[in-house]
Order: sequence, then structure tokens, then C-alpha cells
Amino acid sequence: MAFKYINPGYAELLSVRGGTTVTGEQYSKTGISFWQPTGDKGLTISGFPTELYGKLDLYFKAPENADSAKLTLAIGGYIIVSAETSWSRWRMKGNNNNDTIATSDSIRVNAVNTLWFQVKPGQNHDGIFRAILNEREVCNKQDCSFWYAYSSSEKTITLYSRTEDVLISNLILSDEAISPREQVVILPVQATQTNMTDCGDGSYEATAANQELLQTVDVAALSTQYGADSRVTGISLIGNPAYRTAEGLCALTAIEKSGGNVTEYGRHIAEQNPTSTVMDTRTVSMRIAELMGRQFGWRAGT
Repeated sequence: MAFKYINPGYAELLSVRGGTTVTGEQYSKTGISFWQPTGDKGLTISGFPTELYGKLDLYFKAPENADSAKLTLAIGGYIIVSAETSWSRWRMKGNNNNDTIATSDSIRVNAVNTLWFQVKPGQNHDGIFRAILNEREVCNKQDCSFWYAYSSSEKTITLYSRTEDVLISNLILSDEAISPREQVVILPVQATQTNMTDCGDGSYEATAANQELLQTVDVAALSTQYGADSRVTGISLIGNPAYRTAEGLCALTAIEKSGGNVTEYGRHIAEQNPTSTVMDTRTVSMRIAELMGRQFGWRAGT
């Protein structure tokens, strides 16, 4: 199994309903974040990975105003990290709650915190749990004994935040190594090309099969902010909302055009729910400068 999940901060991109997306530059580097109050739910994956890497941003509100706050990030029955308030103080634990990895002294309140982790199960003191919080290593254990594949029917990464007192954003999950420097960036659009109907409100409607919506990235703006030689490690296309209005057209296929070549990626069936979303994510290896001339988007189909 190989997977990579990229989410700037949309609750709608989880495989569970009931989360809330929150907008605001103060809560997230991407301007969007979410909280999700349904326990033991979050993101369903096709199988338990042999190891899991993750990086995410967490906005913690002041603990004196967050008495019932709790965060849990887990896979299967194994709690990767948790955080909650007690006596008006934040405390973060990891490794199935066996280790305290941060207290109020190192957790930034009313601010964005960045967490990176690696977990690899092992049953003979060969498991790994590592965590970096705000660029400081807070745990590095290479001799753990734990297992997270408890039930083949529960292949779920839990992303639980009981209240809006902890907001999640800039989320990357993968069974391959993620650099602590990796981050989610919403690509600025330079131009849009489409033969779909422009609804005039930023949305587009497909009325026939094979209609396309393609967008060109503003590479100059990205290069100015991050440098033309910065690495691009994954691309995620998000349609939010993306839904069908009848039974005819029901599918969206992620496509990329470059130099006359067209590459198709995942095909996704759109729901009839007006708040539903589609997302296609893939791992890449290129520089920002190599985005020049590429178009990314969707093709409608049946």
C-alpha cells in the first residue's frame, strides 16, 4: 500500500460527516482549518500501513477558555498523540498516552503549533515513535512495543477534536517519509481554461461528457515566495463543493496537461449532496519551476 493524503484544512475532505471548517488567517497558515467531534472517525484508508508519517498544524485556544477541549489523533486502536486541558493548562501525550511530550510551557496558545510524527509498529521492542513539536524533538523512541492493526474492519486514522478549541490544518499523512519541512501550500491560480458553463460565482457546471476545467499555476508568485528550486512532493486537486445534479454526468477524472500531453489520474464519483467534495492526491518529485506550462483540473464523464 502507498498513500498520501493532503488537506489544507477542510472538514469536508474527511471520510466522516459532522466536522466543521473554520476560516481565518489567525487559525491556520492556509487560512482554513477544521474540528471534528465524532469519536473513532476521520479518514478511512485501504489498509494498515507498515509505518505512518504525519505533519499537521494545531491551533490551541487559551486553556482557561477551553475546559472541555480534547484532541486525539490515532490509527486503529493506537493513539499517536492526544491533547487536553486540565486545571487551565494544556498537556500533550504520545505513544498511546505513555509519554508526555508537551505541556503548557511549550504549547503555544492562541497560535499555530506544528507537529511532525513517525510511528512504526513492533511487537518485540522494535517499534518507533518520534515526534517534533515546533521544530523541537519531543520524543524519539526506537524500542517501543505496540500494534495498531487490531481489527481489519477498522482501517481508520482518527482525527478527533471535541470542540473548536483545537483546530487542525496543513495536514499531510503518508506511509512514506515526510520531511519535517514539508507543508501544504494552496497554489495561486494564474488562469482558468474551460468549456464548462461559468456560473459567475466562482463555480462551473458541466453539461456534457468530456468537458474540462483546467487551471494554470502562478509559478512566478510561488517562486517569489518559496524559491523556484523548492521541491514539490505532492499535488492534491480539490473540488469543494463538487456534486452531480442528476443521474447522467456523475464522474470527475483528475487530469494534467503539459506540452500537449494529457495524463489522467483518479476517477471519482460525485455525490448528489450539494456539500460533497472530491479530491485526488498523488506523490510527485519536481521543482516549483517545473510547474511552468502545466495545467491541472478535471474532466467530466459518466
